Amino acid sequence: MQSHRKLGFVVGVLSLFAIAACSDDSTAENRSGGGGSGSGGTAGIGGAAGTGGITGTGGTAGASGVGGVSGGCFPVLCPDGNSYGCGDCLDNDDDGVVDDKDPECLGPCDDTEGPVLLTGTPGETGNQCGADCYFDRGNGSGSGECKWDRRCDPEEPKDGCIYDGSLIGELNYCPDPQPDGCEEGCRALTPNGCDCFGCCTFPELNGGYVFLGSFIGNEGSCTLEDINAPELCRPCTPAGNCLNSCERCELCLGKTELPPDCFPGTGGTGGSGGVGGSPGERCPAGKQVCGLPGDAPCPSGAYCLTGCCTDIVVQ
Repeated sequence: MQSHRKLGFVVGVLSLFAIAACSDDSTAENRSGGGGSGSGGTAGIGGAAGTGGITGTGGTAGASGVGGVSGGCFPVLCPDGNSYGCGDCLDNDDDGVVDDKDPECLGPCDDTEGPVLLTGTPGETGNQCGADCYFDRGNGSGSGECKWDRRCDPEEPKDGCIYDGSLIGELNYCPDPQPDGCEEGCRALTPNGCDCFGCCTFPELNGGYVFLGSFIGNEGSCTLEDINAPELCRPCTPAGNCLNSCERCELCLGKTELPPDCFPGTGGTGGSGGVGGSPGERCPAGKQVCGLPGDAPCPSGAYCLTGCCTDIVVQ
């Protein structure tokens, strides 16, 4: 009986250990199972991939509308009251620059935008050697009857116009001075570095001049790339009584940079700045400078002609 009790006691103790072991296993399973599913939740980090939405900034590509830079452009009429290719705020030759920002534009009356440096109306009169203002619409329009004859040029820049020195000073050929109104009408449209009749200098010519209206046969031949080719841009002699010279501190055809001392405030600090002397003027008194980074745009009705805002008076 007693041995039976002992046996029962042992069995009971063993049963308790078995139950406890089962309970621990079950709890461990519950813990490991819960933990496993919890760590699986970290997969939610993948939601960070949503930052990929940053690519939405690609919408700023709308800035490509900068091609409409002409939106900040003011159309400018030629003195004859008409709009031409270099004053219409359109990139007519698809070179990425518009009107007075296009180095091939010679002024608001230029209807070509290059590359040939003709204006569309070369300023020639009924006399094949006679010349009128090159930079307006030709034949007296807005020019105040400027007069010149290609036979007065010993360089003979035009075929068939043989030099004749006896015409120099003659009223109907190469008068000196120019007729009244030529200064006011044509000089206002003449770029720095040119005479009124299309004879212009460029930095690479070292003081020489070429005729922008040069032809080979029936085709204009002078371009900015050919300035040093005399067979394409024929040498010429400027008319001194109607010449807009290119000064050191002026922008001119082909000259797009200026020496540092041409800008106010660049003479140095303290009293040492006076050594270089006073700089030249970029523009005549009363004219706004333009054409370089930092310069304000010209107001409506004015054209940026070789670095100076030029008011165009419609006649």
